[in-house]
Amino acid sequence: AVLISTQVVVATVFLAVLICSVHGDIKNPEVVIDMQQNNPGDAVAWQGSKYADPAALKAVGYTARGSTGEISGTQAVDFHTLGDFFPRGSAERAWLDAYSNGVAAYVNNTKRVGMESYFFVDMIVFPKPVLDVFTNATDGKGTILWNDVSRMLLSVMINETFAQFPGTDGFIVRTGETYVFDTPYHVGNSPSNKTNARWTEFITFLRQEICITHGKKLFFRSWDNWASEASVYAAITDPIPPHELLYFSIKHSSGDFTRPAQWNPQLGTGNHAQIVEVELQREYEGKGAYPNYVMDGVIDGFSEMNPKIGVASIRNATQIKGLWTWSRGGGWYGPYVHDQELWIELHVLVMVTWWNQRGATAEAQIFNSVCQTLLPGCSDDCCTAFREINQKASQAVFSAQWGGTLKSNPGLWMRDDRIGGDGQTNRHFESLGDNSSDWAATYQLRTDALALWADIQETYASRIQPVVTDFVLNDWMRVSIEYGQRLHSIVEAGWRVMGMGYRKTHGMTYSEADLQTAIADYDSRYQAYHAFGLANVRAASCYHDYYLCLGDDCSGAFVVPNNPNPGIGATVDKYRNTSVLITL
Repeated sequence: AVLISTQVVVATVFLAVLICSVHGDIKNPEVVIDMQQNNPGDAVAWQGSKYADPAALKAVGYTARGSTGEISGTQAVDFHTLGDFFPRGSAERAWLDAYSNGVAAYVNNTKRVGMESYFFVDMIVFPKPVLDVFTNATDGKGTILWNDVSRMLLSVMINETFAQFPGTDGFIVRTGETYVFDTPYHVGNSPSNKTNARWTEFITFLRQEICITHGKKLFFRSWDNWASEASVYAAITDPIPPHELLYFSIKHSSGDFTRPAQWNPQLGTGNHAQIVEVELQREYEGKGAYPNYVMDGVIDGFSEMNPKIGVASIRNATQIKGLWTWSRGGGWYGPYVHDQELWIELHVLVMVTWWNQRGATAEAQIFNSVCQTLLPGCSDDCCTAFREINQKASQAVFSAQWGGTLKSNPGLWMRDDRIGGDGQTNRHFESLGDNSSDWAATYQLRTDALALWADIQETYASRIQPVVTDFVLNDWMRVSIEYGQRLHSIVEAGWRVMGMGYRKTHGMTYSEADLQTAIADYDSRYQAYHAFGLANVRAASCYHDYYLCLGDDCSGAFVVPNNPNPGIGATVDKYRNTSVLITL
């Protein structure tokens, strides 16, 4: 009772802060935007998805489409108003013409179905030939400065973009991450000098150029630019005059789309319109290769939150004027889903339906309706079972990958289609000290996850598989559930290897026999997982046993020579050698 009353008080105070933080009327038009991310530098390139079709997006309830950073009109302009930087007959001109034609088609296809079209723009990015002439825009070492010259170049870029692509309705601006892997004639970097004043100045400049001069919408993304704190947001944005075409895009989570989840306190505060950013193909959690439903947490708060706060708490706040989802993409590389995108589609339909109803219908009720839409023949007990397996899968991921809330979180040791090793997890094992209960708990979390996957497989086989009438979809579900079970069996064995290996190298009590058993379990499970992927055409691409690295050598390779970020495979191999040195 004390816990419940404490949560009520905290939640009440939170809502009161939101009410008191409203300053005047915010009259920006509401938007519901989706974006498909073509992950930068990925040799696999665009993946097939129904959400690549703007008509499909409109049918779901979206009002606009935002391009990925790899389809940006700002990278298709030639700065011809300042000179001839892409001369006819040159390789640069051939690249630019082919690229700009594709960008124009993207915009036209979006406008054709009556949707708004926005460019996702990395800033500041300019063509190399332009910077070769306007050398004062850089520090002479390749970094673009924020000065009068770069401001002039940015103004020209904006003017030429809207002139060349008049159908585009505005920019979604990203500055924390600047990727030019796929654009050989461009370079760029963030304008930040780590001060709030710089962000205020930069956003004010864009407001003038985009909203006022061109009458277009500007969505400025807060992610990775400043701390996710309401006070910092206020310090940066309060000096900027509101405008009906200026929005700030803020993730629902205070950090990235990770767990344990934390609410982003910037949402529902300040003087400006905001849109809520939600990732639907969770880049750190399998990307739709297996069930992992989290929209209940996004909407009403995740189980680990105290108090539980989700977007339902701010859906009708004065500042909230839109939703921006990433239906596909995010992060790097795979896993790549094939044939179906059921788990992603579940996220899409629940989130967008709930949003467009302004939270009037409970998430669970919407889930049930979406279940009947997605699974032919499934209703009543089948949909109850479908919810059970989705929520159990999310709990299994939280336990096995994130380690629940036990001590220091292992963080991003698994991400995209890569599995890290002791280089990524040792801080967690260090946080356990010599507490035997905590050591037992860290192993038990992974064992519990496997038990959940067994429950999921049994529930699917007994209550869902017999009634779903679409054979292909049914078989895809079966394969994806087995994919999740096999992947997390690798995690369980690998976790034992890393934990026992940590104890061994740090002079703590351990069993060499148990360590070698864990290695044998890892080997057999890893090989069986890849055999499963090889033999099942509906399985997503498999995870790799090395950690994230970027560049051509890392794009889906089974082995990456001289990888600076070795993963679980290298850790397991290290402990095969029983003569490993002990460090005290």
